[in-house]
Amino acid sequence: MTRAAQEQHRHSWLEALGVDSWLPRGDLPGAAAVAPWVETFRYPDDAETDAWLEDGVGDSEAEVAEPEPSPAPVAARARIDTRALLDQPVAGAPASVLTEEPPARPAPASTVVEPPRFKLAFVLRQDLLIIDSLPPHQPQGFTRHHQTLLMGITSALGTPMSAELSDAMMLPWPMLASRTLEQGAEEARRAVQHKLKRTLEAHGRIRKVLLMGEAAAHWVLGETAPLDALQGRSFRLPSGLPVVVTLSLSELLRLPERKAETWRDIQPLRETVLHD
Repeated sequence: MTRAAQEQHRHSWLEALGVDSWLPRGDLPGAAAVAPWVETFRYPDDAETDAWLEDGVGDSEAEVAEPEPSPAPVAARARIDTRALLDQPVAGAPASVLTEEPPARPAPASTVVEPPRFKLAFVLRQDLLIIDSLPPHQPQGFTRHHQTLLMGITSALGTPMSAELSDAMMLPWPMLASRTLEQGAEEARRAVQHKLKRTLEAHGRIRKVLLMGEAAAHWVLGETAPLDALQGRSFRLPSGLPVVVTLSLSELLRLPERKAETWRDIQPLRETVLHD
């Protein structure tokens, strides 16, 4: 069957289904070029349909091809009620298939909250606990430059030079790279408080705390004010230990001219040492 005959057959079925089909007579902007057979295509009358289809088959093809059964004639070209066909029950189909399904509900929004990002370093020297805020995006941790600067600050508070600086105990947050785990602000606060409690219990000699940087002040004290409003202020932990807030070591390494501010901030801790 030629292409024109195939199209005629398809258009006949579309008309029986009540579908009007159209063919372009010329090239359309942005569309593929019109096939040559479309220009000569004419929709014949119903009486000429069978003869037109027969003429489209070659002699050699007619010898090998099985004659296709012609579709049953439709009385008075009646339109097929497709909606009625869809509404008819299917033999052997389960009842659940025939019932109308409720509209799908939209998927609930994800309840996973983006976790806060910070990195804290817990360091001990004699009876002083230092909690420093490190940049969370930098892979390096508590470097040699941080240690040297902290040794100078704690020595200025009256710590003997013979007292060693402990290794930094790191607490990065989020602790695991997973979006399915609950690592929000409340979980972060619990983790910091747990780390602080365990540190104080393991080292009973701690008598004062120095918080360096906004992250340390925020997660240890629960203060939400910016560092400018907390810097130089004195607080107390629930256990009664005195706490002072100042700039982070990373900030002092980047801006050495701000060391004078830190010196003023730590005076309450220095006076505590002198009184003791």
